[in-house]
Amino acid sequence: MNVKRAIKRSIQGVVAEVAPRLWRWRRSSLTVLMYHRVLPADHADRATEQPGLYVSPQTLAMHLGILRNHFTFVHLDDWLESVDAGRAVPRRACAVTFDDGWRDNYDHAFPVLRAAQVPATIYLVSDLVGTRYSFWPNGLARSLAAVDAAARQRLPQWLLEHIPEVAAGRVGLDALQIDRVISACKERFSDEQMLGLVSSLEAGATSPTLDRDLMSWDEIREMQASGWVRFGSHTRRHTRLSRVASDDALRDEVLGSKRQIEEQLGAAPKTFCYPNGDISRAAIDCVRGAYLGAVTTASGWNDPGCDRIVMRRVGVHEDVSDSRASFVSRLVGVG
Repeated sequence: MNVKRAIKRSIQGVVAEVAPRLWRWRRSSLTVLMYHRVLPADHADRATEQPGLYVSPQTLAMHLGILRNHFTFVHLDDWLESVDAGRAVPRRACAVTFDDGWRDNYDHAFPVLRAAQVPATIYLVSDLVGTRYSFWPNGLARSLAAVDAAARQRLPQWLLEHIPEVAAGRVGLDALQIDRVISACKERFSDEQMLGLVSSLEAGATSPTLDRDLMSWDEIREMQASGWVRFGSHTRRHTRLSRVASDDALRDEVLGSKRQIEEQLGAAPKTFCYPNGDISRAAIDCVRGAYLGAVTTASGWNDPGCDRIVMRRVGVHEDVSDSRASFVSRLVGVG
């Protein structure tokens, strides 16, 4: 393993030196970065959060410093409007995005963005803003991290198939084991099944009152007033749009979220983000009629001629981008 890691780091070092030189020859392009959470090293949520969902404030600041040397930062909707109007766009543009509207975006990302004077878009789950709601992966993670003999008896057999450590009697999974379980559940089970499971687990457990996971409207308005942060739609309830039950439900998620955000902020969101990256033809058609553009979780860069309703992004998180070499490699799809 150490040999493989050394080889990977050597490759990343070479890529980090060569890639910026090659970028000079690219035609006009837009790189959209995908972040979720920003958690300091001592933040309690790091013990249960999926490793692919957070960076530290220091890593975020490092990313922005590197990007400034090679890209021009833009608001995503400004870039889209310029392309539509036939105006010139930067040769190498970069738009920063955050999914879900986590409270730590206000606490820890916003100060970094403001200090660096970098524009960003945060995608809000409009029904959940300011509530104490926890997304089911976080609720499940907290339950699995604290699982004991009594809690083990409440776990259904279909879930135990994915967590043999618990089935065998081990208590308290670590973050990597929890990540594996959550990824498997996303593939196999619906949001409704998982919400029901997490609700039953939490009902039978005793735990301290949790801090609010998501931003409030007042925090969002403060960020909006700065001019550095804009807000897009991420549906009303973080519903995976490839699995909605009807056209009415789809429109409610896509259009209802837009109305709620406009009512709260005085301006309609211009861009949309598909929860979990799940899309369908019906979802694409609905979004296309309501938004200037939309982002997915598909990896890659965009050009002015791209389909702006299924734009690609580069996902960056702590365990794959905590150094200059690993971050630049991530930007070009290596590592």
